[in-house]
Amino acid sequence: AVLMIVAGVACLGLGNQNRPPLIIAGAVAITLGILFISPLAIRALATPGRRAPVAVRLALRDLARHQARSGAALAAISLALGITVAIIISSAADKTAANAGNLPDTQILVWTGQQDGPNGPVALLRTPAQLRVLAAAVHQIAGPLPHSKVTALDMPVNPADKPQPGGQGSQAGQPVASLGAPQNPAAGGRGGTYSTIPLYVATPAVLRYLGISPATITPAADFLTAAAGQLVITTPSTFATVTHVQRIQAPSYASQPTSLMTPGGLRRRGWTQIQSGWLVQSGKPLTAAQLAAARDVAARAGLIIEARNSQASLATISAAATAAGALLALGVLAMTVGLIRTEAAGDLRTLTAAGATSTTRRTLTAATAGALALLGALLGSATAYLALAAGHLSDLGSLSRVPVLYLAITILGVPVAATLAGWILAGRQPTSIARQMLE
Repeated sequence: AVLMIVAGVACLGLGNQNRPPLIIAGAVAITLGILFISPLAIRALATPGRRAPVAVRLALRDLARHQARSGAALAAISLALGITVAIIISSAADKTAANAGNLPDTQILVWTGQQDGPNGPVALLRTPAQLRVLAAAVHQIAGPLPHSKVTALDMPVNPADKPQPGGQGSQAGQPVASLGAPQNPAAGGRGGTYSTIPLYVATPAVLRYLGISPATITPAADFLTAAAGQLVITTPSTFATVTHVQRIQAPSYASQPTSLMTPGGLRRRGWTQIQSGWLVQSGKPLTAAQLAAARDVAARAGLIIEARNSQASLATISAAATAAGALLALGVLAMTVGLIRTEAAGDLRTLTAAGATSTTRRTLTAATAGALALLGALLGSATAYLALAAGHLSDLGSLSRVPVLYLAITILGVPVAATLAGWILAGRQPTSIARQMLE
């Protein structure tokens, strides 16, 4: 068991989330480790029960006596709940979790017509008169919202990147700059892959929104960003490592202005800026009716709006994984407890003949189910955390978000449910007490 678990952890650590053969080998090795360690855990379970009441002591002894069957069941329960815990933890660690995503549920991002061109993001060219008309439409969107605020957003432009003509009568677009951040900052990027971060201009309005005082910005800083790792700046004619970077504290939402180019950086590079949109902030979470009204106004004005992506929150995945893991574990428990209590029917008949009440019979089954479920939940959870820690050695901070509710349901709720079910369903007196049943 130890050799398999150590080998699995080593493979997952070396796999670094980007080497499938090592990841598969690590997962298989840890699964074998759970299979090997389950009988040992069953034997160890009988030790703390020596001073327990007779019904509990008998239940734990029967688990150890039927070690092959209960060990296999424990391994199945541990794997089911371990996979559940791994999904829950990974969902919480993912940057698209409920506290991240593209935008909070109180904001609308309004674009003047930004789109993805063949060589990166493109902002549609608008005249000052057109921008004034669009700004009026944006304020029409913000007007009905409680305590709303509107922040204009500009993006940096490299003059070497010429405007791109629009196809089929559509408006021409101007390529804008964006940042590339390594997907695994601590390891310098997974396989050299980068994720794209929108780059905005650090205008006074944007700095006020982020709560950054201009006095705290270093005069030599060209970029302000909350992203970690070595960054690159990209346009159709630019791909360069970002230097003169000042790190800032900013929200973790993907579409918000969390990476900025300073006016000094624009001057030193000889770049310009173009208005790309507005950020509309509401004092309360946006309702479906408010979003529908905003989309109607935007469509009439020729604007594009972005709101919170409902799929960005992974709470549904965590809830589904918790429910599926719990049902699978309880199903395995039902079969295992039924088999073990059937094989120990002679003990139950003897206890009943000696005057044991239905409470004793209920305690036997409840203790059997609860002990298996609790041991499986603890073993599966510990293995899941160990495997995830090995796979995130270069980014352990991503595991700092602990989904307490779902973990509590899995680790505590499943054993409690198993115990209650065993107690409720096991009060019936054996059909035969005086004779040994024939098989």
